[in-house]
This record gives sequence, structure tokens and C-alpha cells, in this order.
Amino acid sequence: MSTRLIGKIFIKAQLELLTGLHIGGGGDFSAIGAVDNVVVRDALTKEPIIPGSSLKGKSRALISKIKHNDYNSEEKNKKNSEELFRLFGSKGNGPIVASRLQFFDTKLTEDSKQKLELADTDLPYTEIKYENTINPVTGVANPRQQERVPADSVFDFNLTYNIEDVDEIKEDFKNINLALRTLEDDYLGGHGTRGYGRIRFNNLKIDNIKIYNDEILSISEEDLKSELDGILEKTNA
Repeated sequence: MSTRLIGKIFIKAQLELLTGLHIGGGGDFSAIGAVDNVVVRDALTKEPIIPGSSLKGKSRALISKIKHNDYNSEEKNKKNSEELFRLFGSKGNGPIVASRLQFFDTKLTEDSKQKLELADTDLPYTEIKYENTINPVTGVANPRQQERVPADSVFDFNLTYNIEDVDEIKEDFKNINLALRTLEDDYLGGHGTRGYGRIRFNNLKIDNIKIYNDEILSISEEDLKSELDGILEKTNA
């Protein structure tokens, strides 16, 4: 389904790790003495990253649970689905809807990278967490090593929103804010029930707005930025 592109809104923040983060780098084989579960890293720099797909997937999953909690209202759920489809995209049985949001892989800030380079960590930029799982039937221990990005590490978070309908911008940003703030209350990556992956978005704000058709927008870019920053500053009650 084709849509017009009126402009783009660029959002940025600093994504701070409150606890260690593990987002797996794949691979089922571990050599003897090697770490069992490694984190995903940039192929060139070998620095740990947070994939945009992880951020998008968890944000969408959380807001979907919130929006579809009224099982007695088909009309309300249909409206909520439309709001989510236009933000995150849809390719189900209905019409294909392109995502208005563009998530990016997040990389360590220069300050965090320098601190981790100087820190006495187990591996470059990361730490090893030793854990034990107990078989509830046999009582046999199964020790494992989890690679994590240490707490207090900070990543540069960037998110782009495509303006396709000026009347839906504010509603979309309320849902963006809801998704990101709910993610702060939940966790990112694996092993969240064991305390991994707690995060916080610092200085979440509009970085820039580009309008490609000034005639369509009835508000100045400065006023629009101010209103949207106000929405992003609101936290969950």
C-alpha cells in the first residue's frame, strides 16, 4: 500500500543499562572453556550492539499487550490494531502496511566505550556472569556462562518517524512514548526474569524535523517539536 511521505521526525536518547544486558549473538556450538552464550557484536569493531530488531520487537510486543486488553470491544481492538500497524507495520491477511518507525542498531557512546576499554572486564567491553540451573527432577547442577554488557553502559538510541498523515502525528507519538516507557518498566534481551536487561531512556527528545511539503503542515516545525517533546517527556502514571 503506497502512502505519501510528508516529512521525517528524528528522535534520539541515551539508552542506559541499569543491569547487565544479554542479547544473544547466535551459534549453538561452544568450544570447551568458551562462553556458552555470547552477545551480539558489530562485525567490524567487535563492540556490543543492541539490534534495532530487538528494540522494535519488544516495544511492539509490550504495547500490543496493553492495547488489546479489551476483549469485549471488537471496534476498540480494531482501532488499536490500526494504530499499531501504522507504527510497526503489518503483512498479515489484510493490506500490507509499511512501518512508520525506523529502528536502528544502537552503539556504545564514546564515553562508555572508553570506560569499558579501561575497565578490567572478562572480555572486550563485556563481563561474564556465572550461573547455575538445577534440574528439578534429578537435582543435578548445570553451570553456564553468560556474556553480558555491564550495567551503567550507555548506548546512542536513534529512532525515525515518517510523517504520512499530519492528523495522526500526536496520537502516534503518544503510542511511541507508551511503548518506550513500558520498555523501561520491563526488560530488554534475554533472562529478564533473572534481573537482566533493565534499561532507562535519558534525554528522550526530538533531534530534528524535516518537512518535504510545507503546504501540508499547518504548524511551524518549532511549535511541532515543542509539542512532541512534551509528549515524550511524559511518563507512565
